[in-house]
Amino acid sequence: MPYLFDNLEAVLEVLTLSPLGLITDIDGTISEIAAYPEEARVSPRCRESLATLSKRLALVAAISGRPAQQAREMIGVEGMVYIGNHGLERWADGKVAMMEGVAEYGAKVKATLGELGSLLAMEGIALENKGIALSIHYRQCPHHQMARGYIMERIAKSPSARGFRIVEGRMVVELRPPVEVNKGIALLGLVESYRLKGGIYLGDDISDVDAFAALHSAPFKGLALGVVDEETSHQVEKEADFTLNGVGDAERFLRWLAATVPEPER
Repeated sequence: MPYLFDNLEAVLEVLTLSPLGLITDIDGTISEIAAYPEEARVSPRCRESLATLSKRLALVAAISGRPAQQAREMIGVEGMVYIGNHGLERWADGKVAMMEGVAEYGAKVKATLGELGSLLAMEGIALENKGIALSIHYRQCPHHQMARGYIMERIAKSPSARGFRIVEGRMVVELRPPVEVNKGIALLGLVESYRLKGGIYLGDDISDVDAFAALHSAPFKGLALGVVDEETSHQVEKEADFTLNGVGDAERFLRWLAATVPEPER
C-alpha cells in the first residue's frame, strides 16, 4: 500500500470537508503493543496532538477493544468520544453506557473465567476480564501456534464459552457477546450522529479492517490509515488506503495534522 507521507495531498483534500472526524484505535496505533495489556501506555505525543485536534474538529474519537472507561483513562483527553469493547460500550455523561442486552454477559464472563482457569498453567497465557468480554493473550508464550491451539481446544470444552462469539486478533483470542457489532458499525454510528462529511481512521489490527470497510461504504469521503509493523496482517495493508510505519509514524502524522488543521473561527 502507498506510504502516507508520500501522499499527504490526499489528506489535504479530506481536510477541506466539514464536519470532519478523526477516529483512532489505541493498542498498536497510538500505544506500542506491550507484553501484557496493563503495561501499555499511550504515546504522550499522540495524546498532545489529539487534545489539540479535539478542539478543532467536529469529532475526535477512540474505538478500542478495551473497555470504554479504560480507553478514556489511557488517553485522558477531555472532549474525545470513547467507544469500548469494539462498539459494545460508550463513555457518555461520566459513565459507561452499554449496548442493550449485553450487561448480562458480565456474569457469563466470570463463569467462563472459572472454566478456563486451567489455561494459566501454560507459560505466558494471560486472561483479561473486560467486563462483558474476555481476552486470552498468548504473546508471551514460547510457541504461539501451540498456545493458540490449546486455547481453542479449551474454549471448545467450556460450556460457558459456547455462548460467546470467538474472534482472533494479534496474539489474542477474544470472547465477545454474540451481538452484530464491530468497529465498523461503531464508526458508522459516529458518522451518522455527527453528520460527518469526511473522516480519517487509524488502526493496526484485523478488527480495524471492519472500520476501514465501513469508512469506504459511508456516504462521505474517508481515509483508512493502516499502522503497520512486522506482525501486521496482510488484510490490514490490503484494505488501508495508505500506511504508516508503526506508532512512531502515527505520532508524526497526528503532530502534522494538529499543525495543519486551523483553529476554528471565533
